Amino acid sequence: MMTAEENDLLTRVVGDAPMGQLMRRHWIPALLLEEVEKPDCKPVRVRLLGENLVVFRDSKGRLGALDELCPHRRASLVYGRNEECGLRCLYHGWKFDVDGNCVDMSSEPPGSTLKEKVKHKAYPVRECAGFVWVYIGPEDEPPEFQRPSFSPDDNTPVSILKIRVPSNWAQIMEGQIDSAHSSSLHSSDMVPARIDSAGATDSKWLRPSTDKSPRLVTQPTPFGFRYAAIRRPIKNAATDDYVRVTVYVAPFVALIPPNTSYNVASVLVPEDDENSFFH
Repeated sequence: MMTAEENDLLTRVVGDAPMGQLMRRHWIPALLLEEVEKPDCKPVRVRLLGENLVVFRDSKGRLGALDELCPHRRASLVYGRNEECGLRCLYHGWKFDVDGNCVDMSSEPPGSTLKEKVKHKAYPVRECAGFVWVYIGPEDEPPEFQRPSFSPDDNTPVSILKIRVPSNWAQIMEGQIDSAHSSSLHSSDMVPARIDSAGATDSKWLRPSTDKSPRLVTQPTPFGFRYAAIRRPIKNAATDDYVRVTVYVAPFVALIPPNTSYNVASVLVPEDDENSFFH
């Protein structure tokens, strides 16, 4: 059993928490592309690891991610006007481009150069596989962005469901990786089915095994680990094994065993210590 201190070390992500500091050094799938699909669309508030950002797509289609609060009087830029290649604060009209440059101060007199001295915090952004990815780690060069394994190319269709869950990230991720709970929570699916050969879960999610006490094996990998649940199959139980492997790609992705129709990935994004987005 984990101690309370060990649990906090794993689940806490806000501020100086070690897990949060680790996650900051990765590209985070912050929101869906469809949430900022069109130029000059409504800006979106995004909460990542306890920090509030605003994400917007400017008039030229470029994505920007800024600290939510305007550096002038700390008004929320979520309520700003996304117009003419910048996000304009509603309070005093300070306008910022996707790089955080202040490009206009409508409240300043003509000829004022104050805007040239103001720089708002902006974060690197990428768009890929149906997500907007944001890097909020140390300000030195972010790690090279790599396409996620669940989307090998731009021609692979991706369907994403987004759910906000009042839970820390680890509790949800544990449920996605774990195969042993199938025997109880998904017991109605653990039924005999006609299986002609060993293989992955079929398209009806019927398992070729009714074994409720699998042998569990983990294999560390450079990117996380593999987690195998080994069961006695319905067919050839004396000689064969039915092996269901889940892959954890640290820190946000779990790859669920595929079926004959599609692949399944779970993407977990912590808002803070007690809330997460589950995709």
